[in-house]
Amino acid sequence: MLRFITRRVLTAVPTLFGLSVLLFFWVRLLPGGPEYALLPEDASAEQRAALRRAMGLDDPILEQYGRFVLQLLQGDLGTSLQTGRPVLTEFLIKFPATAELAAMAMLFAVAIGIPLGYLAARRRGGPLDALAVGGSLLGICTPVFFLAFVLKLVFAEQLGLFPSAFRQSPGLDATRITGFFVVDGIATREWDAAADALMHLVLPGLALSSIPLAVIVRMTRASVIEVLGEDYVRTAEAKGLHRGTIRTRHVLRNAMLPVVTAIGLLSGSLLAGAVLTESVFAFGGIGEFIYAATQTRDYPVLLGFILIIATVYVLINLLVDISYSLLDPRVRVS
Repeated sequence: MLRFITRRVLTAVPTLFGLSVLLFFWVRLLPGGPEYALLPEDASAEQRAALRRAMGLDDPILEQYGRFVLQLLQGDLGTSLQTGRPVLTEFLIKFPATAELAAMAMLFAVAIGIPLGYLAARRRGGPLDALAVGGSLLGICTPVFFLAFVLKLVFAEQLGLFPSAFRQSPGLDATRITGFFVVDGIATREWDAAADALMHLVLPGLALSSIPLAVIVRMTRASVIEVLGEDYVRTAEAKGLHRGTIRTRHVLRNAMLPVVTAIGLLSGSLLAGAVLTESVFAFGGIGEFIYAATQTRDYPVLLGFILIIATVYVLINLLVDISYSLLDPRVRVS
């Protein structure tokens, strides 16, 4: 297992290096520059040119990339042009919001998607199967931002069942320890704060979970149907094994192999795909901050945040590979 993990980690190094190259040159190709965001509109060309020289943006591109890599190896992701604080500090401030939102979205997707996909496969061709397939197709086709607006309009503004914005109700005095509002509320036994934070996660979590939920339903259904037709399942049924044993040990365990892979890939994509959802609900996570950075040409934030997200994505996929190898030890030799 250690050799398997080491091999997976080593394959991630060139991936992250290649991503850093692509990101650096992509950011430098963006129209405009930070001097247009930092200086007033009536600033002269000389003032803009002086600022670019001071920021080192007129140096040869390879020299700029060399400085960037050197700083990166020292753990320095630069300083945000928007706030003047280190990029890593900004990420640690914003990350808990997006992580909680992504976790809630994946919880919805897994808790609903796997049972629904399994039941649809067991009742193939029936009303539940048609509902699951049709609903998953609708979930994939519906834009996340549109669903977010609909959920906010109906359940927050019209029915008043859930909060319409922010991570916690204004004026609620809650203790902050980790930045994860739900975790902090539970850790400090401030149950009202934890419940309030959970209520703020429901609508954006549902909106963000629409695509992962649809994918998990379809993958679980297809995988279970395939496994149900295998010889070892029919043999287990012929031997008279208990139905629960067949479902858990023979069907679900083998059917979960591709689903686990999909869950890992979807979990990583949720971190990068929360921009619109966070904007609709004013959630204040990394997605909203990255969007603001694109408007101000905040190069350090764009580079730093996307690289950190990519690293988290790689770590999630490493955990998926480990889970996959535990479910099916044969993959360790590949």
